[in-house]
Amino acid sequence: MIKSMTGYGRGENQGKFHFVVEIRSVNHRFLEVFVRLPKPWLFLEDKIKNYIKGKIIRGRLDVYVNLYGEDLPVNIKIDKCLASNYYKKLIELKDEIGFEGPVSLSLLSLMPHVLKLEEDSVAEEELWESLMPALDEALKGLIKMRTKEGENLWNDLSARLELIKSKVKQIEERAELVPLEYKERLMANIQRLYTDVSLDESRIETEVAIFAEKSNITEEIVRLKSHIAQMQELSSSDEAVGKKMDFIAQEMFREANTISVKASDYSISREIIDIKSELEKIREQIQNIE
Repeated sequence: MIKSMTGYGRGENQGKFHFVVEIRSVNHRFLEVFVRLPKPWLFLEDKIKNYIKGKIIRGRLDVYVNLYGEDLPVNIKIDKCLASNYYKKLIELKDEIGFEGPVSLSLLSLMPHVLKLEEDSVAEEELWESLMPALDEALKGLIKMRTKEGENLWNDLSARLELIKSKVKQIEERAELVPLEYKERLMANIQRLYTDVSLDESRIETEVAIFAEKSNITEEIVRLKSHIAQMQELSSSDEAVGKKMDFIAQEMFREANTISVKASDYSISREIIDIKSELEKIREQIQNIE
């Protein structure tokens, strides 16, 4: 099933810790995961990335992890040595400039780094067990949205491929007539220019055969049909198919260019212009596919 690389998912778990996870994804050639975690939980970043890599193949993902409600337990630590040094220096300053009043405890508590807030360490597995359900729910929501968007993309691509297929059929039918029309024009031109010269049928047949060989586009048409079939087959694949589709679209574009050069026919050239226009739109859409 084709998936888009654009989507959003949200997950929440109210276990021992109340986690909320939000994931946003956009197009990218490869998989890039950026995790926004509170500083004390940065050790969870690799776990989150590895979990996501098992479910997502391509795209840029921004993962936001938030904790609500009861925060982690906090300890207040006092740097007694630093407080003592502050006290001594303040006493010296007091005697030197002669201001009155005591050096109070409240004043010392305001000095930088005297009081430190430290969150109690929580076991990594304990945090992960509370976080994973929220992360999993967010991923499921993201994948669901990417799958829905992928269906819309494929509906558009499928319609364009069918249009190209019909154009290829018209080109194939037209290609059978091109040598015959060339022969008629050649004979008419010779008769107009050389009315007193008898026509050499064998020489004309040779010229027509050479022209037919140079303008033969059978191989290109066969390859175009094959590429269309390959593109349609990929729509039911469970793998990431965006890169494969992009490669096939490039090959289709190349075949169309070759037909345009070899065919030497206005009607075929006109159909090729329409095909190339559709291929450009297809390639733009493919950039959104995982």
